Amino acid sequence: MDAVKKNSKSDTVEALKGAIAAQRGAVITSFRGVTVGEMTTLRKKLREVNAEIRVVKNTLIRRAAEGTPFGDLSGHFKGPTAIAFAHGDPVAMAKAMKDYAAASPKIALRAGFLDGRALSVNEVQALAEVPSRDVLLSRLVGSMSSPITRLARALSDPPRKLVYVLESIRKQIDHP
Repeated sequence: MDAVKKNSKSDTVEALKGAIAAQRGAVITSFRGVTVGEMTTLRKKLREVNAEIRVVKNTLIRRAAEGTPFGDLSGHFKGPTAIAFAHGDPVAMAKAMKDYAAASPKIALRAGFLDGRALSVNEVQALAEVPSRDVLLSRLVGSMSSPITRLARALSDPPRKLVYVLESIRKQIDHP
């Protein structure tokens, strides 16, 4: 029986190592008294933003994170722990976790992980405030097109003024 249990734990550690390696960002949370229905709702919200949440045993996640930058979060692996892993946009995942934690006192954000470094709770909340990638791209395009539009107008103004002057001269000649 112990051999089966040991294999199961090593399989779990390997699965967690894979999740850590594949993630684009993570949020570590504590949860107390979360019902199955509430956890299902949270999982559904995270799936919508290409993320997942896993309830983990602290000893197993410590073992999986050992020797990686994710190991810097070991101090946060105590008590009931769940980790949300972003496979897509980490900002969208952080936003979903922040919103859910704000709506439910049963879930509390502890820390985060992004681009190989640990984030504090305040940094996770700041990350959640960043506009989505699509909004940032549209702002960038808008700010880039504005100077180009002004330049096009500035370049077209002299010929347009010349046309107006020539048109007024033509009218004067036609109607003396």
